[in-house]
Amino acid sequence: MNRWFIVLLVSITGILFFGVTTTATAQADANAVVRGGRLYDNWYRELHLQPPRSPHPLLAKRPDAASDIAEPWRCTSCHGWDYRGINGMPGIERYQGADPEVVVTILTSAGHAYGDILRPEELLALGHFVSAGQVDMAALIQSGTADTAPGVASHEDRFATICAGCHGHSGKRVREVPPLGEVARDRPREALHMILNGHPGGNMPPLRVLGTTNAAGMLAYLRQLPAQNLAASIVRGGRLYDNWQQELQALPPPVPHPAYPTDAGYAEDAPRTWRCKECHGWDYRGRDGSYGSGPHATGITGIQVYAGSRPEVIIELLRNPTHRYGAVLKYGDLVDLARFISMGQLDMDTMIERETRRVQGDAARATDYFGTICATCHGRDGRGIMNTVPLGRLAKESPWEALHKIRNGHPNEPMPALQVLDDQLLVDILAYLQTLPEGR
Repeated sequence: MNRWFIVLLVSITGILFFGVTTTATAQADANAVVRGGRLYDNWYRELHLQPPRSPHPLLAKRPDAASDIAEPWRCTSCHGWDYRGINGMPGIERYQGADPEVVVTILTSAGHAYGDILRPEELLALGHFVSAGQVDMAALIQSGTADTAPGVASHEDRFATICAGCHGHSGKRVREVPPLGEVARDRPREALHMILNGHPGGNMPPLRVLGTTNAAGMLAYLRQLPAQNLAASIVRGGRLYDNWQQELQALPPPVPHPAYPTDAGYAEDAPRTWRCKECHGWDYRGRDGSYGSGPHATGITGIQVYAGSRPEVIIELLRNPTHRYGAVLKYGDLVDLARFISMGQLDMDTMIERETRRVQGDAARATDYFGTICATCHGRDGRGIMNTVPLGRLAKESPWEALHKIRNGHPNEPMPALQVLDDQLLVDILAYLQTLPEGR
């Protein structure tokens, strides 16, 4: 073979190899940046680890330290979604363009204490994000209105083709996250960070390669999407409270709920023990209400003390080691259930005599309402649906259950939820049900 040809071939091969290596390195850096962005958001969710159970060393002695021990361990809790710092803590913008190894040194210092938690490649990914992944949020989002900056065009087509397959065209399909419209309006910088880097621990594709202008345009479109209707969320939470397994068509846990007493009446019925109503009752009073005695008695308190509480507080209770619903319900389900507990309860003791189960309502006033709204499915005598007990029997034996279902509907059924109507009218409908026949 000609010597000059061999030299030329070797030179071309070297150039091609160098080009492939450079491209692979650039790709690896891009992957490291977006992964670092997800770690910056929530590293323990991204890595599927248990949240830390000891206070972060920088915040442990602060009087205003968060009650949630894990939250301060998230980079965003100190440095913010715009990377400029919050609550008196410094930002990370001064490390933009720094050597990622310098950032790693800071992360492994005694102040941050991530050296014993994150592996070297994860620390380096965070270093790449801090060095090359920050964007100027102030140039893309107006600080006064939290709207996107003037001149940012709304990118509906990009959302409809790239994102809507999972999130739906309304942005509300994925139950693991809040409706995208709500996030984009309430927390635009967080939303933009996730558009660029993806969601921790999820399958959302990071869109940083499209550029910050396109990401901001998608954020502008997200801000136009609808929020979750509050009334719909509350009544859906009521159906989850009734029977979330039926509402979600989900397989029940194979073992009894760990908080259900082993000596209570239904301890051997694992699916039933996971229903909220089975511990806290149809009247929401638990041991102080209609489930204070009889086969459903558990000695567990009710949920009425949480009426009016912030849904975020209730979600944390639902996820805690006592309730463990974070393992079986998605984020959107937890939100709906929390909203029901906060805003959907009713003081049934003012409407139903506990001893006699007699309803304090005007049955005659509800005749036309039952005849038009309910009788289409249930029949004029309340016995039209053969796979349910007659409404007359349900209303007399368990009026609290009947009232709960009148207000919230029946899990995974088209029964209308009437909670938006006047409470007394619904009690009148319940009173009318008690006039219907009990037998088949």
